[in-house]
Amino acid sequence: MTARHHIHRMLATCLFLILLAACTVSSTPAPTPNAPLNPDRNPITLVLWHAWPSPEQQALAVLVDGYNRSNQAAQIVLRAVPLASLPSELRGANLEGSGPHLAILQSHLIGELAEEGLILPLNSRVSPTEQDRLLPTAVGGAQAPNKDGETILYGLPITFDTLALYYNKANFDEPDEPPADTEAMLRIAQGLTEPPIWGLAYTLSFDKTVGYLYAFGGRIFDDEGNLVLGSEGRAGAENWLHWLVELRQDNQLLAATDSIAVDQALMAQEAIMTIDWAHAFLSYHDLWESNLGVAVLPRLSAENRSPKPYVQSDVITLNARIVHDAEQRAAIAFMRYLLTREAQRELLRAGKQPTLLDLNLSGDDPDLAAARAFRAQAQQGQPIPNSRMANQVVKDVLEMMQRSVLRGLATPEEAVTRADTMLRERLDAAQGP
Repeated sequence: MTARHHIHRMLATCLFLILLAACTVSSTPAPTPNAPLNPDRNPITLVLWHAWPSPEQQALAVLVDGYNRSNQAAQIVLRAVPLASLPSELRGANLEGSGPHLAILQSHLIGELAEEGLILPLNSRVSPTEQDRLLPTAVGGAQAPNKDGETILYGLPITFDTLALYYNKANFDEPDEPPADTEAMLRIAQGLTEPPIWGLAYTLSFDKTVGYLYAFGGRIFDDEGNLVLGSEGRAGAENWLHWLVELRQDNQLLAATDSIAVDQALMAQEAIMTIDWAHAFLSYHDLWESNLGVAVLPRLSAENRSPKPYVQSDVITLNARIVHDAEQRAAIAFMRYLLTREAQRELLRAGKQPTLLDLNLSGDDPDLAAARAFRAQAQQGQPIPNSRMANQVVKDVLEMMQRSVLRGLATPEEAVTRADTMLRERLDAAQGP
């Protein structure tokens, strides 16, 4: 046998073995871990828009990937949209008859988008029992009144955000006993201030201070929606503004309208306490590491009342253009998946605060300790206003009222009067004749 014949025989033998192996593999199909719910149909594809940054975006992608692998009846496709343009893109897409099936929206947008008919009501799809498992103030942010004044649910809140007291435990004699009231907070802050170190760095923006307006007894609207800023709510609003001026003028505190100055002091390790949103937790964890402490906002000593800060939530909603029942059912199933304990814990690991009340937060881990504080604070808070009027008129007027006082352009009494008059005129104009 020549060398050439020997090589040809070896090649033929190898080819035979390869074909035999292929036949053996093909005769034993790989097991399917989850059979599709609709084996005779193609899976439903649902597009989900969101504006989450990293690392929250990665956590969402992990959850979606897990859902897609385990549920062949429906597949979720993620699309990231810039936060600032998400509402306008949603409006534009709906006008063209397109857009996503699902969208994760900040709760302050829910009322105006519901008013425009862009998102579907879910009262008939989500039972009161399901809603009771979630943080009430987060659910409140996902609700809005319809034209008949009925409270309608327009989405499911999957995470929430609110304010809390952050502090560096290394500077406290009792690290696990943060100041319980504002008098103690200011006394400790003044005692710890030693240039260039500030005991308290506090941005006096409207969103970070409005909780104390309610602690002073101030109100913008009553329970029936009537404007009361210049009447029943006047005394509390004026006292709140006077208090902010006192903080601003205290040379032993860094209390300023300039958020950049406050942030720079914190990042430079030149401040020991601050009041900030829950979404900033990971930044403070990197800053103070094992010395980070998180607590509910100090009670207002002057009135012995707890503040009622805003609670913003991330609400997953259904596009109003979804008319097919199968798509709606598939979308609701995915929304419920994001509220399972496993999904909620994954979101917590990414720095998002979970809305599921029966999620166990016990443990010594700093993330869990902070989550307990954020949950306790959110239960004392209030849903951030989400109507078109709140976003386009009320917020601007109230911010103007606060700025004018802190800049010395008006007294608290003058500022409240002007704000009440301006709100009354704009509200009357919006309602028409």
